[in-house]
Amino acid sequence: MYNSSFPDPNIHLDLIIERLKNKKPFSFVRFSDGETEILKNRYLEINASHIIFRGQEWKNTFPEFDSKKFDPRYHQNIREDLLKSALYKNLNFYKGIPTSHNGAYKDKDLMLRFNGGFDKNITFSDLFLNSNYTRYRDELVPLFEKYKHIYIIANYRAKPVGILKNAKHIKVPDNFFSSYGEALSAVMKNLEHLEVGALILSSASSLTNIVAYKVFLERRDITFIDIGTSVNDLISMDTMIRGYHKQKSKSWIKRFLYKKYGSYKIKW
Repeated sequence: MYNSSFPDPNIHLDLIIERLKNKKPFSFVRFSDGETEILKNRYLEINASHIIFRGQEWKNTFPEFDSKKFDPRYHQNIREDLLKSALYKNLNFYKGIPTSHNGAYKDKDLMLRFNGGFDKNITFSDLFLNSNYTRYRDELVPLFEKYKHIYIIANYRAKPVGILKNAKHIKVPDNFFSSYGEALSAVMKNLEHLEVGALILSSASSLTNIVAYKVFLERRDITFIDIGTSVNDLISMDTMIRGYHKQKSKSWIKRFLYKKYGSYKIKW
C-alpha cells in the first residue's frame, strides 16, 4: 500500500486493481465498527428488532441475515481468533481499518496500535465503498472473471449470479456467533483443497477476518478478498441495506443527498 501520513484511497484501490490484473496473490480483510467492538470486548447485538451497540440501543432496520450477537461472557473464542487476525502482519496481508470519514478516530487508533503503527499494509476498511464504490464496481469487480476457480463465503440464502454464477458457494448460517466452532470448521473444510491461484470472496461478517487469517497461514498462492455487502446483487441478497448502496438508487434525490450529507468522501 501507499506509505504516507495521509493515505490516498484512490492510490490504494489502484494497487489492489493492479494485483488482480496480474493475478498476484494477496489477502484483504476489513475491520469495521463491529469488529472493533468485539476487540474491545463489548457486548454487541443486531437482530430483527433492535441493535445494541456501544452501550446504546436502537430499533433495527437490517435484514435477518445481518443478525449477530457477541456476548463477552460466552464468545471469547471468537474474540481471540479475531485478535490474531488484527495483530497479524505480512507483506501480502492487507488490513482495512475504520477512518475519520465515519468519525472512527478511536477505532482507527486502536487498530493502529494492534498493528504496531501505520505501514504499507494498512488501508481503509471502506476501500471498496463510498467515494470508491463506482470505480470498484466498474474497474475491480469485472476482474473476478479472470479467475477460473472462485469461492464465495456467504449467508446460506445467497445465490451467485452474473459473473459469479459458476462460483462455489460456501454457506454460513445466520448469527454464526451462536455456533462458531461448527461454522468455522465447516468453512475451513470446504477450503482444504483449494486450487492454486483460486479466488475467495467473503461476505461473512467477522468470520471473514478469521478465515482469511487462517487460510493465509497455510496458503500464499490464493487471493482472499473481504467483499462485505459490496456485491450483494451478484449473490442475490438485499442491495439497499447500506448507505453507499444509495449510489445505485434509481432516485436521484437519494443519490444526491448521500453524496452531500453522508460519509461519502473517504478520509484518513
